[in-house]
Amino acid sequence: MNKIGNIPQTIYWSIPEKTRKSWDRRIPYYVRFRDHFAAMIEAGTLASGTKLPPERALAEEFSITRVTVRQALIRMEAEGLIFREERRGWFVSPPRVRYDPTANTSFTESITEQGRVAGTTVLSQQQVAASQWESAHLGCAVGDPVFFISRLRTVDGRAVMVEQIHVKAARCPGLLDYPLDQSMTGLMSEKFGIIVHRAQINMRPTALSGFPAKALGVAVGTPSLYLSRTILDQFNEVVECDQEFWRHDAIEICVSAVGRPAGRIEEKATA
Repeated sequence: MNKIGNIPQTIYWSIPEKTRKSWDRRIPYYVRFRDHFAAMIEAGTLASGTKLPPERALAEEFSITRVTVRQALIRMEAEGLIFREERRGWFVSPPRVRYDPTANTSFTESITEQGRVAGTTVLSQQQVAASQWESAHLGCAVGDPVFFISRLRTVDGRAVMVEQIHVKAARCPGLLDYPLDQSMTGLMSEKFGIIVHRAQINMRPTALSGFPAKALGVAVGTPSLYLSRTILDQFNEVVECDQEFWRHDAIEICVSAVGRPAGRIEEKATA
């Protein structure tokens, strides 16, 4: 398991002055700074979880301003090379999680198959009256009872996703009495006879708002991948709607697609 560690004492962070003087001045220094660290990460000199020196120390080591350092760090963060934790500093990002939202496997199964450790923490669970949003997405009336469950998902101990689950309470009475850190698909199948038939999935980039950002330990406005999933049962009725807020630097979407045989396309074209 990758753990966030201290700064290795054997790493030489700075760039030799002779090398710096030979650079093409038309290329911004923060780009050079970024390339230097990216090369160290790609070479394995900086391992996953390695903590970078404080911004002030980097500025002094490289004889540049903190503004330049911040420009480079933000660029590397946007590329997923490093990540920032509130009040803790900057760290080298671990490998991204490969995620196929169309696969019929649970979060835990998917992470385990990648040789990593998955974790789930229930942040809140309650019965609420359906809002206008829930009415539209669950196909119920405003005010109908809905179970709202919020969970934090981790990989190798690092928080990577906040999940908000909305379930029609009438379809699974007593759901909140069961442990909710397990597979919801398995729980609803075993205890309530609800078999997931199909799901409609939507994804878009977004920025994290207050609650998800706090749960993930990042600043409000941090880039994120938002995924919503509407789940239908064996009777083709909506029973659940999920919302996922992923750290942008923690996930890689991988979807398998089967193409139409070339012969059939040619037959259609000549028909």
